[in-house]
Amino acid sequence: MFVNFFNPPVKLKFKKFQKSSTYNASTRFSYSKSLVSTNVSFLKAVSCGRLSISHLEAARKVIRRKMKRVGLLRAYVFPYVCTTHKPLAVRMGKGKGGVDKWIFPVRPGSIIFEISSASIELSYEALLMASKKLPIYSKVIIFK
Repeated sequence: MFVNFFNPPVKLKFKKFQKSSTYNASTRFSYSKSLVSTNVSFLKAVSCGRLSISHLEAARKVIRRKMKRVGLLRAYVFPYVCTTHKPLAVRMGKGKGGVDKWIFPVRPGSIIFEISSASIELSYEALLMASKKLPIYSKVIIFK
């Protein structure tokens, strides 16, 4: 399954976000997406942080390269929060800067990737390699 991380969200209530608890991904534990079935491997976040499009795409490429088109990859994250950036040598004021990049705020306990219909050893190695591409601490969980 191919997930296109390069297209920003189409419909948003506000174009630019303020820095809030959602944006900063506070240290509260996330219990979302805790469905369990057999022979499935998950990459689960242990720390909070922000995942950008480049982080997610690098992790997805590593998993696809290691799996060699075996198994089903699901991504439970999508960058929906934008960060803004003002250009260099611009004076103070004149409003908020333009959209710089799109991120996904991650809380501890949230599932990032899932691999099913593949051997446990192969999926464990692929998710371990993908966790090294992410800027947060994560662990691999396997359900047999």
